[in-house]
Amino acid sequence: GVGFTTRRTMDFKGQKLAERMYQVILVIAGIIAFLTGYLSGSFDTMSYVFTCGVIVAVILCVPDWNYFNQHPVKWLPIDEDHPDWETKYKPQMEAKGGAKGRKQESKKKR
Repeated sequence: GVGFTTRRTMDFKGQKLAERMYQVILVIAGIIAFLTGYLSGSFDTMSYVFTCGVIVAVILCVPDWNYFNQHPVKWLPIDEDHPDWETKYKPQMEAKGGAKGRKQESKKKR
């Protein structure tokens, strides 16, 4: 059969890189589109060049390429000093009434 590997998702630095690349590509595409449209005197040419720039930006920045996964997030293990939500905080919230109790109180005040 085909072996499946764990899929890595885009990390925080990869998100920042993708956003910056998208912005830079769109600005450059806008400048080139304006210049070509101005020099040719054609709004259609300007729109076509800018649309090509948007397509290039989407192809380079939207998929989760490997170069966006260079700094994976390393989560800390759960230990006794740092319990997770399910074992410590959720039971405390439920005992206090949690969000449901606050909603009911605010309805009673009206």
